[in-house]
Amino acid sequence: MKKKKQLRMFAVAMLLTSLSAFISGCWDSHDLNKSAITAGIGFDIDPKTGEHLITYQTIIPSKVKSSSAGSSDEQTGGGIAPAVNLDHLKGTTWLEALGNYGTQENRSVFFSHNQLDIMGKEVAKQGVYPVIEHAARITQSRPNNLLLIAQDKASDIMAARDGMDVIPAIGIANEVKQSAEFSKFPAVTRLEFANRLMSKTTAPILPIIGIFEETAPEGKTFNKVRIKGTAVFKWDKMVGELNEQESRGLLWVTNKIKKGFVVIDAPDGSGKASLTITQAKSKIIPQLTDGKITINVVIEEQGDLIEYKGSKDMDVILLKQFEERQDEAIQNEVMAALNKSLALNADVFGFGEAVHRKYKKEWQDISSRWDEIYLDIEVAIQVKTHINETGDISKAIIPQ
Repeated sequence: MKKKKQLRMFAVAMLLTSLSAFISGCWDSHDLNKSAITAGIGFDIDPKTGEHLITYQTIIPSKVKSSSAGSSDEQTGGGIAPAVNLDHLKGTTWLEALGNYGTQENRSVFFSHNQLDIMGKEVAKQGVYPVIEHAARITQSRPNNLLLIAQDKASDIMAARDGMDVIPAIGIANEVKQSAEFSKFPAVTRLEFANRLMSKTTAPILPIIGIFEETAPEGKTFNKVRIKGTAVFKWDKMVGELNEQESRGLLWVTNKIKKGFVVIDAPDGSGKASLTITQAKSKIIPQLTDGKITINVVIEEQGDLIEYKGSKDMDVILLKQFEERQDEAIQNEVMAALNKSLALNADVFGFGEAVHRKYKKEWQDISSRWDEIYLDIEVAIQVKTHINETGDISKAIIPQ
C-alpha cells in the first residue's frame, strides 16, 4: 500500500514537472564543447550482482554532417555510419552510475535533446519506478520522452546499428511513432506512463523493442531494431505482454487507431481482400445495474477497399459482405486483447476510469475491489464499419 501511494505521488509530481517544462524560460546555458548531448538512454540491472548500468548514446556534432552525406559503416553492410558515441556507466544505484560519468568522461551530460529511455528486461521485472523517478529528477529531462522495454538488454538496443539513421536513437523514436501512426503498437511518453501509474485501476503499458536478424536479397544478414509487442504492468512491474493482434485490439478500444490496414477473407472464397483504415473512433460506455458492471465498447470505422482478386462484380450485396467480414476481424482483435488482459488481470483499457467518471458516488466502494470485479465484468463489443471507396473498378477483371 505504501508503494502504491509513492507511485501516485510520483505521478502527480510528473504532472507538475510537465507544466514547469512548458512555462519555464532559458534559465541556464551550456557550452556544447563541454557537453555530451544525449539522444537515448538505456537502463539495465545485472541479475547476478544487482549492479546498475546506464548506457548513453551521445551525439558527435562534428560527425552528423559527414554521416548524413553518406559515409558507410561496415557493421551495417554498407549503411550510414552513426554519428554517436556509446558510454557505459555502472553503479550500485542509478544516481551513482550517473555520477560516475563526471569521473570517467571530460564532458557533462546534456539531456534536453534526449529522445527516449529504454529499460531492460531485468529492470521491468524488478520494477521500473526507480528508473522513471530518477529520470524525472534530471532538470533537463522532458516528460514527453518516449519509454520502451527492451526484449533483453537495453544496452544492446543502444548499440544496434541498422544503417537507417545517423543517430540511431532518433531512428528508434521515429519507428515507435510510425508504429503508432499505422496502428500497430502504442507510443507511450513518460508523462502518459505516469498518468497510468497514478490511476488506481488502469494498468500501465509500454512498447517492447528487440533486435532481429534479417537477410538481404544478396544473402547477407544484418540486425534490425523492431517493435515486437506491448508490455503490460501491474503497478510498476511487467507481468506479461500483448502480441501485434492483441496490441491493435487495445488501440481499437482506447481510441488510438489512426490509420492502417484490415485484411479479411474475401466473401466469395477467392482469397484475401485488403481494406485501408481512413477514420476510426471508439467509446467506452459503462453500465452499473444491481451491482453488476457491463462495459459497452462502440467502435465506428470507415475505410476503402484497396485489394480484391475475386471474380464477382462489386454490388451492394458484396459490399455489405465485405463490411460484415471487417466487423468480425475488428471484433476478433478486440477479443484477443480482452482475453489476454483478463488472463493477466490487468485493466489495460481504462474500464475502471470510465466507471469512475460515470459513477463517482459508487466508485469509492468499487475501486478497492477492482482487481476482483474486473474478472467478472461483462464486455459487449459493437462494431460499425463502412466502406467508402472501392476504386474505379466495379466489374470483375476475371469473371466467373
